[in-house]
Amino acid sequence: MLESSATDETLMSLDTRDTLKSDAEQSGRAIYGGTMARRGFQQGSLFQRGTRRKVWVARWWEDVIQQDGTLGRLRRSEVIGSVAELPTRRKAMQVMSQRLSSINSGEARPQSIRTFGEFVKKDWMPVILPTFKCATQKHYRYMLDVHLIPAFSNTQLRELTREELQKFLCRKLNSGLSWETVHHFKCGLSKILGTAGEWRYITENVAQRTKLPQRQHGTERAVLTPAHVLGIAANLNEPARSITLLLVLTGLRVGELLALRWGSIDLKARLLRVAETVYDGHFDRPKTKRSARTIPIGTETAEILAAIHPAAVDARALVFASRDGLARSMESLA
Repeated sequence: MLESSATDETLMSLDTRDTLKSDAEQSGRAIYGGTMARRGFQQGSLFQRGTRRKVWVARWWEDVIQQDGTLGRLRRSEVIGSVAELPTRRKAMQVMSQRLSSINSGEARPQSIRTFGEFVKKDWMPVILPTFKCATQKHYRYMLDVHLIPAFSNTQLRELTREELQKFLCRKLNSGLSWETVHHFKCGLSKILGTAGEWRYITENVAQRTKLPQRQHGTERAVLTPAHVLGIAANLNEPARSITLLLVLTGLRVGELLALRWGSIDLKARLLRVAETVYDGHFDRPKTKRSARTIPIGTETAEILAAIHPAAVDARALVFASRDGLARSMESLA
């Protein structure tokens, strides 16, 4: 019933959340101090709101974690259903009683009043983001700055709902973004809210209950023939020519090839060891555990590497180093 009520609420021409926000703020006198004992049984209050489309609004007191980490108490207002769904006060009281059951039983635990934007900027980005690989960090910074923070910056973590996140994902899909991009948004939200849950700021990761439509497969990708590859390489200068041919012949990722060192190549045994990857000058382990591998190389690959192999070489030297001995960027090959 509550889930369908939330759906009905979103259909209202009046933004109920904004309307109720002022009510909660006016009565939201937090009780500062240390740990509080659980409050006694509360019945809550109930009233109708609206003219053309009437809804039932329930109010109750709720323990919360304040900005400084101490416990406080705020009065919460929430639409529990429309009058059309709950035609009598008795039925509305039953729904409100169900909503208050976890509070009155002592099972509910306080949630943080911190906003999504504040939590991400002050907690998640300084602590969690640096644990990701460099390329992943760059992707998350773009996703947060351009999409997630503008959408949810001022929303309290405890007030984020599955319906709100679901609508956000649908809007992004309808705006023309690819399924893969929106799926990254869903995963990013789930990681952030998952951390908030682990740190006991919220009780549920609502992003896990969002869904995306079935992925639509695009047009079949064109496969380059050997003649096409040779034609492209013939129009390139070194080292772009050798890099292009080696990517095709070895199947290495660009970052893996640009991080390749002479000590990882055995031309006599015709073996090549992938031990590193590089992105924007930052070296790291390969993308996955299985990506750290040793592969055999064929005659053509060995000939390309032998042609650029210096007479005296440091085993730690990069195969495709820049003039100053540093790793090349993908942009420098364009």
